[in-house]
Amino acid sequence: MLIEENVVSLFPDNRSFQLTDNEKNYLYALGEGACLEFSSNGRISCSFGITNDNTLYITDKCNSNCIMCPMAEPARRFGHNTPIETLKELIRYMPQNMEHITITGGEPFIIKERLFDILCELKQGKKAYSYLLLSNGRVFANHDYCKLFAESVPADFLVGIPLHGPNATIHDAISQAPGSFYQTTNGLTNLLSTKSTSVEIRVVINKINAPYITELAKLIIDKYSKIDSVKFMGMEMLGNAIVNSEKVWISYDTAFSMIKPAIDMLIENCIDVALYNFPLCFVNHAYWHICANSITKHKIKYADKCAQCREKKTCGGMFTGTDKFLMDQVKPII
Repeated sequence: MLIEENVVSLFPDNRSFQLTDNEKNYLYALGEGACLEFSSNGRISCSFGITNDNTLYITDKCNSNCIMCPMAEPARRFGHNTPIETLKELIRYMPQNMEHITITGGEPFIIKERLFDILCELKQGKKAYSYLLLSNGRVFANHDYCKLFAESVPADFLVGIPLHGPNATIHDAISQAPGSFYQTTNGLTNLLSTKSTSVEIRVVINKINAPYITELAKLIIDKYSKIDSVKFMGMEMLGNAIVNSEKVWISYDTAFSMIKPAIDMLIENCIDVALYNFPLCFVNHAYWHICANSITKHKIKYADKCAQCREKKTCGGMFTGTDKFLMDQVKPII
């Protein structure tokens, strides 16, 4: 690819596109080694670059249908799978030793054993220093899958698995998949026993599970004390979440007050904890150090009154979509 003035030329077919100044600056900022995809209508997108926000998106589909998922149910049922040939081609183009790759969906294991081929190619190509796989964890209830995973997984690999509640009643009501609590908890046990990867538990806080978070923390301490961390997450109010907002929405200040005892309990038992997607003004100052800037840049939204907040540069903001539930509750720190 060659950029001259505001025209980008592609080799070897010599097609060219006219760029705006912003588009040209965007391409320059991607840096050496970035991989771009060009569509027939001239749309340019970056598949990966030099930043640490690189993603392999496997599929829209999922074998759960979580009531607060930011993707809509039709996409989960009938959505798109990225062709395996496309995924392998992207991996071939990746330079070695990128900072990080996230493997996500939907549920990546919807493509079954083919995901192990992807993991092996990443491993053999030494494509990144660290990895994160986001999965509902149900597949790891199968011992054969755990064995194949242990053989395929690259070094410095983390699996993030959601646990919605301390029992099947709460968890399955949220996942809307009967039997998923037992599959997920057995999967966590099996995966930890392989010692092939780090594991974090992710808990999306909503109206259904918020009253049971302390009970969930006790379960984690008793059964999963060897996990890497627990991430408590604010909701992204899109898709299923917005459709079911009356069932799942809980204000962030209320959510924090209900999970605070669980945070304390986990930390006292030497389990690392982080808060994702929570603006700082909804969190007690003593817990700001566990608040992560977790929202992808193009999804971040701030209220107008956030402009006067002295902590705006430190705060991770809120999700676009969730902002309409929070705008009136934001309290600038001045």
